[in-house]
Amino acid sequence: MKLAMTHLYSCTTAELFRFFSEPDLITQKYSDIDCDNVRVTALTPDDGGLKLSTKREVESNVPAVLKRLLGARNVAKQAEEWRFDGDHYRCQMTVELVGVPIKITGTQHFAPTDSGCANYVELQLKSALPFIGNKLTRFVCDEIERMANSERDYLQQQQLTRETA
Repeated sequence: MKLAMTHLYSCTTAELFRFFSEPDLITQKYSDIDCDNVRVTALTPDDGGLKLSTKREVESNVPAVLKRLLGARNVAKQAEEWRFDGDHYRCQMTVELVGVPIKITGTQHFAPTDSGCANYVELQLKSALPFIGNKLTRFVCDEIERMANSERDYLQQQQLTRETA
């Protein structure tokens, strides 16, 4: 299953990238959108890029049919590899939901727009489980979209706060 989202911001790509690369801002962002035990587990700058790993607990409203596979809380481990090209930021990522039989991979691309910047997100979700795999994939896809929209709302609010300060 594929999930594509475009989130618009009234800031530069460099300003937006701070919320994806600075440990204190990452931790605050995830904590403010209801994640617990947020940790940046690795942060390694290199020529033209950055490697980053995070770990956090997320709560989900799991439907009854999936309760044997998913708990009400799940640990998400996310690995990102960022590349910089001028004012464009590109990311390859993987997300592991610990103990959940699903594979999540994707990309992000921050690009300038006339009024700020956009974050183009594309994710691929795959489960090899027979019968219930499609329900699991749909549920996880919906939860990722919900969390990504919460993140967008949080970041847009942070930009408004900075603009009026």
